[in-house]
Amino acid sequence: MKLRIKFKSRPRRFLHRTKSCLNCDHHLDISDGFCSYCGQKNSSKPLNLKELLVEFFSGLISYDSRFRKTISALVFHPGKLSEEYIQGKRIKYVNPFRFFISTAIVFFLAISWINRDDLKELKSTLEDERIENNENFNHEFSFEENSPSFKIANFIKANPRTDYTEVVDSLGIEKTMINQLKFNFLFGYARLKENPIDFLNFLLPKLPFFLFFFIPIFTIFSSLFYIRRKIPYTHHLIFNYNQQTVFLILLFLAIILSFESLWFWLLLYLFYLYKSMRKFYKQKRIKTISKQFIIINFYWISALLVLSSLAVLSIVFF
Repeated sequence: MKLRIKFKSRPRRFLHRTKSCLNCDHHLDISDGFCSYCGQKNSSKPLNLKELLVEFFSGLISYDSRFRKTISALVFHPGKLSEEYIQGKRIKYVNPFRFFISTAIVFFLAISWINRDDLKELKSTLEDERIENNENFNHEFSFEENSPSFKIANFIKANPRTDYTEVVDSLGIEKTMINQLKFNFLFGYARLKENPIDFLNFLLPKLPFFLFFFIPIFTIFSSLFYIRRKIPYTHHLIFNYNQQTVFLILLFLAIILSFESLWFWLLLYLFYLYKSMRKFYKQKRIKTISKQFIIINFYWISALLVLSSLAVLSIVFF
């Protein structure tokens, strides 16, 4: 009697599985459905249209779910998103830094589009005023006569399409970094006077990134108010980014609904900020209100100073 040995074929669910991840080359067991290192599905099966669409919609629905949960926690539960994100509940929420910069970019693009007619009207008005009142730089900046700034300003006024090399050669001034900065600023200012709306279009796209880099600087100082609590800097940073996201959302609503009700939306944000600080920092009412008042005033003063510096730098590079 012959002994028959029957070999079991590989189960159908294990077909197209590999021993190493196709994405990161991490070692896998044949029974692993997904890579434990990068999360990619363990399959060497050629991608067909059905799987491509399934992957697309699953990623879209996943992001939509995270977005919905982030908005819900951020808007309707002040301080909850920052608290839970720090506690480690991060998969169900959008990254606070990415969410803020996305919100800021959409905000400024939407504002530019909404106010495009107003900008055209403003441009026409400014052009009429410029024609009627064509003041020169020397009157506006009170330059000393025969100073390099005085000469550069007059040369730019007479030659609006000039460059720094032509100015140096024509005026015989010394080619230094200071004179280069003076020329760049005066030349940019001349273009601003000629096309103020173009300058706004040049400046507005930079504001989201200005806010993105300003908040970490502001957080250094705001965290000093809680230095005795020994809260890590990154926790303060996450909290501040979430607060700024809410501020942009409320400001956008104020602009599209009724700008005249701006004070209502600002008061609503102050109340929201108070509730967020109470939940996140867990301090008493009086202490929270006192710190909120100081932090808000410090924020606006420092923001105006930094924004003024940004405007000056934008003129230099305009």
